[in-house]
Amino acid sequence: MIDMSKYKPFREMAKTCKTREIREKRVVWPKFHLESYFNGRFRARILKLADVDEVAEVWRAGYPEVYGSNYDFVLYPDEIKERVALEENWEKDRYEKRHCMVVAEEISTKKIVACCLLTKDDKNLEIEYSMITTLPDYRMQHIPMGIGLAIAEKIVESGAEYLTTFLETWHGITQKLCIRRGWKMAGIFPGRFTRWAKDNKEYRGCVVYMYRFINGEEYVTKPEEWSLADEVREAWECLERINRKIEEKAEGYDIEKIRRLIG
Repeated sequence: MIDMSKYKPFREMAKTCKTREIREKRVVWPKFHLESYFNGRFRARILKLADVDEVAEVWRAGYPEVYGSNYDFVLYPDEIKERVALEENWEKDRYEKRHCMVVAEEISTKKIVACCLLTKDDKNLEIEYSMITTLPDYRMQHIPMGIGLAIAEKIVESGAEYLTTFLETWHGITQKLCIRRGWKMAGIFPGRFTRWAKDNKEYRGCVVYMYRFINGEEYVTKPEEWSLADEVREAWECLERINRKIEEKAEGYDIEKIRRLIG
């Protein structure tokens, strides 16, 4: 560590929140698992080495828009092996691999029908719900709910404080689901990611940015010490009005209720 005692921040902040000692910070992947749901039709579990070819095909069939983007490694088995934590190397990968993948497996056929990619940021104590996809023939059956429950049951064990997600503007279902669960709105990023259009064409896709805390909210600075341009403050106040409505209406993530719902 370097000695920072002779330096000072550009601006004195953290007067409206708690502070803490800087320490080694690390997010550690819990072993997400749900033995069965929907009357034993599916299970949710972490990725195995034997899954990678099949999983790459699930991403290609279910979310090909990521081709050519910063997350298109999910389309390539060799890159999945390199970047994503695997069950066979779990005790090492859970610390070292930046990505974790939770899959939904159809128990009767052993077929992987849905996948969720998570990305961690150790120093920021953050987990990003990067992407989720379902095979076209299995859509509209709420299969990702089991993946979501498996993650929700264990996520607090990761050490992360802050959760983020980017949702496609063309996929209102995931937007509505996150709002029901109490995720807060941060805004829309026009042109945030490159997205595959068809053949060898791409465009810049627009995404909805949402977030929630699972710990650490007491360390967040309050608006009264922010310095915002008038237009920025107006945008913040609008978001706050929306997020208060979300909090009032949110069903939250009642794990027992969802467990009963999906059996």
